[in-house]
Amino acid sequence: MNSHLFRQTACALLVLGLAACSEAGPEEVPPVEELSQVEQDATCACADGLYHNRTPIPVSSTYCGFRVCGVGNVNFECTSAGWVQVAGSSCGSGQCRCSGGADDQGRPIDPNVTECGFRVCGGDKQYYTCGTGGWTSTGVSCSSTDTGGNPMCLASAPGAYCGNDNMANAVASTLYQCPGANRAPTSSQPCPQGCVVAPAGTADYCAAGPQSYRLPWPRTTSMYLTQDCNDPCCNDHVGADKYAWDFAIAGSTGFPVVAARGGTVTHLKMNSTYGCGSSGCASHANVIVVDHGDGTQSTYLHLKGGSLAAGVTCGGRVTQGQPLATAGSTGWSIGGDHLHFEVSRVHTGAPTCECGPTGQGCATNYVPWANFWPSTTYPTVAIQFEEWPAASTCADRGGPMPTSRN
Repeated sequence: MNSHLFRQTACALLVLGLAACSEAGPEEVPPVEELSQVEQDATCACADGLYHNRTPIPVSSTYCGFRVCGVGNVNFECTSAGWVQVAGSSCGSGQCRCSGGADDQGRPIDPNVTECGFRVCGGDKQYYTCGTGGWTSTGVSCSSTDTGGNPMCLASAPGAYCGNDNMANAVASTLYQCPGANRAPTSSQPCPQGCVVAPAGTADYCAAGPQSYRLPWPRTTSMYLTQDCNDPCCNDHVGADKYAWDFAIAGSTGFPVVAARGGTVTHLKMNSTYGCGSSGCASHANVIVVDHGDGTQSTYLHLKGGSLAAGVTCGGRVTQGQPLATAGSTGWSIGGDHLHFEVSRVHTGAPTCECGPTGQGCATNYVPWANFWPSTTYPTVAIQFEEWPAASTCADRGGPMPTSRN
């Protein structure tokens, strides 16, 4: 296939643990090739990449759809959100070496960085895959300079669809919100761990990953949003504390609270049973704070006294979906039991576990606010839940919430 010019998408080993190229030969290339479509009308450039032989990948060589074999022998693809793991694919271990290639800019490809599943954009603007038989066309168009994917919804039923489910010109690793057939999606969300196509009649969703957030209650619980982020209601979900939400169930009674994302418990107070509708009760609140290890932390507030779940201790780790406690109405709280949830920056060098391993070692009217509560230096941050990608847009919303996947 020396007559073709190929884009330098070599099976690569990326610094950040980027994914790997498929072991399939050219005749076995799976439908996941749709990932090579230009993503979200964006031109991509991804840094911090290494080929599988640890040769650095020039950022100038990357583009939307550039796929490499990364650390752990898993495929990673360059998208507008950076390097994204390609779910369910793994790269070979030296079975393939494809020579005679150059990318669509005319730059020769070193055969030593090629590998099974290595994908490149050829001079004819078609993707080619390196397999046991050499370079093989995938039949999917590409361009390192193209900036228009123009995804289109095909399903008549509105809802969430992966790029390879009732979509045209879309990216399989992206979740699209569709208003109906033959219409452009209203929004899209990259899925770093891949997009999961659900059974007919059920919304597709992003696969869970270490960086993802899920709604902090069990999937069997029906929940309502009672106060939105940046909500003008009560002058509290504003400013540095803008990205915060209050959740409750019908009747405003207690409900199980589970970890939206895994991490280490750094602040825990669970010995109060008191709350009221004035700021004077604020420090009677029970709280759990989980540090995610990337400079952010989740805060769970107003928890019911004495409801700490088994296995949860300050200084200990929790996993996504693990029970934490029961929602309550402790501290400055009105309207019954509810959960105040937010994600903010971690306070650098602040003390932790001030109330002991079980949260019982401090006064019932004491909360170490200064060590974790949002400020102009450590504000809340916008996040997207897997089930509710529109969370970060902020509005004066309320009503039923999507079903949790926790």
